[in-house]
Amino acid sequence: MEYLRELASRADFAATWDSWSTQYRVLAVVLALLAAYFALQSVVPAVLRMLRPGLFVVIVLLGVWALFPTEICSIEFLSRLPLLCRR
Repeated sequence: MEYLRELASRADFAATWDSWSTQYRVLAVVLALLAAYFALQSVVPAVLRMLRPGLFVVIVLLGVWALFPTEICSIEFLSRLPLLCRR
C-alpha cells in the first residue's frame, strides 16, 4: 500500500482539478466520455436482454392499468405503489 501511495505522490495525483491546465482538463473529460460510451455500449444490450421479461411484464401491467385502474389497484402489492394507485 505504501508503494502505491509513493507512486501517487510522484505522479501528483493529489493535485486539485483547478491546478490542471485546460488542455489536460479537456483531455480528461474526453477520455472519460469515451470510456463511458464504450462501457455503456457493451453493457446496456446485455442488461436489456436480462431485463426483457421484466420489462414485458411491466408494459403489460401498465396497459391493463390504463384500461382497468381500479382492478389493478385492488391487487394488494400493487395498491401500495403511490404513483400507480393514488387515493
